[in-house]
Amino acid sequence: MPKLKTKSYMKKRASMTASGKIRVARNAHHKCLLHKSKRANNAGTKPQYLNKNMEGQAKILAPYGLK
Repeated sequence: MPKLKTKSYMKKRASMTASGKIRVARNAHHKCLLHKSKRANNAGTKPQYLNKNMEGQAKILAPYGLK
């Protein structure tokens, strides 16, 4: 049986926690940070986790887990 490939974009954008949750970066925290409020910038630094529906899809894209 051949090995399944992990999608590279999933490897670069997500990581798995010790409890099995999948951590991703928050949206809109890369450009024009000077024009955003301090509250928006601080919110962008906090981790975001995928919900249960998206976790199933992510596990298909990364069959052997993520770092």
